[in-house]
Amino acid sequence: MAADGIFLTRPEMQPAGIALAVKDLLDTAGMTTTYGSAAFVEHVPMQTAEAVTRLEAAGYTNVGKTNLHEFAYGTTSENAHFGTVPNPLRAGRIAGGSSGGSAAALAARLADAALGTDSGGSIRIPAACCGIVGFKPTYGLVPIEGCFPLAPSFDHVGPMARTVEGCRNMLAALVPIFEVLDLESPDVVVVGTAWLDEA
Repeated sequence: MAADGIFLTRPEMQPAGIALAVKDLLDTAGMTTTYGSAAFVEHVPMQTAEAVTRLEAAGYTNVGKTNLHEFAYGTTSENAHFGTVPNPLRAGRIAGGSSGGSAAALAARLADAALGTDSGGSIRIPAACCGIVGFKPTYGLVPIEGCFPLAPSFDHVGPMARTVEGCRNMLAALVPIFEVLDLESPDVVVVGTAWLDEA
């Protein structure tokens, strides 16, 4: 693990594509995947999570696995086994969690794109804490195969980047149908609302 507490593993390689940081909750074949737990410190999966595979096929290069709250069960990314993820924007502040390592890697410019997971805020909280963009897609839109389950009926895999455009580009690779949608056209986008009188 890097001394900065952000990366759990970082291959010694110069990325040939867009530098991608992968939350260590997602399996990567041939690369240690701990799920943030000492119980899996020697776990090396045989297969790569589908979301990672899709991004790699689109030209993203996995430059490292990022630290997280153990088993994604928390919102601070304070990890007793691998260290607390620092916030690159404000020393002494949390990076948020559980995808804190992915958000911190982007804020520190260690990667250009990152994958996170979100069951109850685990993409959105660290994005807010680290000043980057995180997107929790519609449930089931991005495949969760190869992601350690926290709450399968709530788990989402989603893009994180420094810009909205970066997240959009990732989503186009993660969900092929997304790239054919014209999001500039108001005829395509429909926003549903409910209970506005209580807001």
